Amino acid sequence: MALLQKYSDSTRNFSSGQTIIIRNDVPMKQAKLILFFILSGLLFNACNDDCDCNGQMVGQWEVDDFVSVESAVYPKDDNYSPLIEFESDGNYSLALDVNVCGGEYSLSSTDSISISGAGCTKICCDSEFSKKITTMLPQVSTWSVNGDELRLTVDGWGWINLNRVSK
Repeated sequence: MALLQKYSDSTRNFSSGQTIIIRNDVPMKQAKLILFFILSGLLFNACNDDCDCNGQMVGQWEVDDFVSVESAVYPKDDNYSPLIEFESDGNYSLALDVNVCGGEYSLSSTDSISISGAGCTKICCDSEFSKKITTMLPQVSTWSVNGDELRLTVDGWGWINLNRVSK
């Protein structure tokens, strides 16, 4: 009986003769506090693991240039800039000088990106600049947006600079 009094357990007697002991080992305030911290931790992890950054990426971007050791080897055509459009469903399309391409992308954190290789039409004659952009997209590992400027970074190579055309 001392154990029951120590934890302030309560008993319930039923007409069938059964007795149920309801244990109150943890006061209700402590239980609520523990539950609050568990749920807060789960919510915090969910927010950090899943990036809802697509709003910053979605839209059409003009490839301005890329900066790497190879930049001089692949001059950009002054009359045309490739366009890439990131869609909210995780797909992208790429308009080169002549050909069009498409693929998928995913954001896994606030700066990490994975871009699939582009499947392209093979009509004719894209510039070397456009071809290089197409081959570098799958190697992009991070991204950052500053206003209407997007930078896609390739570790150990350089980065691709893009300007927003439309949302």
